[in-house]
This record gives sequence, C-alpha cells and structure tokens, in this order.
Amino acid sequence: MAEEKIMPGHKPMKDRLTLALCANASGDCKIKPLLVYHSENPRAFKSHKILKEKLQVMWRANPKAWVTRKFFVQWVNLVFGPSVKKYLQENNLPMQVLLILDNAPAHPPNLEDDILEEFKFINKIRTSKNKLKNYKNRH
Repeated sequence: MAEEKIMPGHKPMKDRLTLALCANASGDCKIKPLLVYHSENPRAFKSHKILKEKLQVMWRANPKAWVTRKFFVQWVNLVFGPSVKKYLQENNLPMQVLLILDNAPAHPPNLEDDILEEFKFINKIRTSKNKLKNYKNRH
C-alpha cells in the first residue's frame, strides 16, 4: 500500500466488497457466505477462467458493494434456509432456528413475509441488548 502512494501517476486501489458470514453458536454449521462486489464479472475472473458458480460464496454485485434487502432475502431463501434445514434433519434436531440480525438496512424488519413457506421455522430477532435479554427470558 505504501508503494502505491509513492509511485507517480498511480492511484491507490479503492476496491471494496462486503462479506456476510453466518454460523451457529457451536461452530459446526457454517453457512455459505454472501459476497457483494461492485462488479458482476471481474476481469481477473475472465483472465483466470474462474467461474463464480464454483466459488464457496453466493456472489452478488452492485456499484457500492452493499448488501441490499433483495440480496439478503435471496441468501436467506437460497442458502441459509436450505443449509439450516439440512443440518437440523441430519442431526435429528427440532425444526427451530433463531436468526439474530443487527439493524442494518438490508435486514428487513418483516423478513417473515419474504421467507419461503418451507423455511417458516426460521425465527428472527433484530439485536439490541434488551431484545436479546427479553428473548432469552421468554424461551
């Protein structure tokens, strides 16, 4: 990075991406991450013949590399829901999930409306210390 600043006529890279990670508390169920980049098809992928479909992330793109509501809902229905359902079934666990979210704009307050019917076992809570405490006391 220091070399970039020294080289005349060269601008430092302003590349950005967002990577959303998810796992259960014990760490034995890691969900495929959501990666948002500013380019749908980066040049490096073309030159090295990298297929996005083969990456271990759900790839999405928008100019600011932000997770949008649309991307988040797609990730819940295409990645999170199926992965968690499979994990619960394989481990003979009850169909109960608590998805803990912060209050980022991409996390819709009415996510229940957008979740596919087969994943209605997913409950969500938007975090704040008080909400977590109240949820814990009720369950």
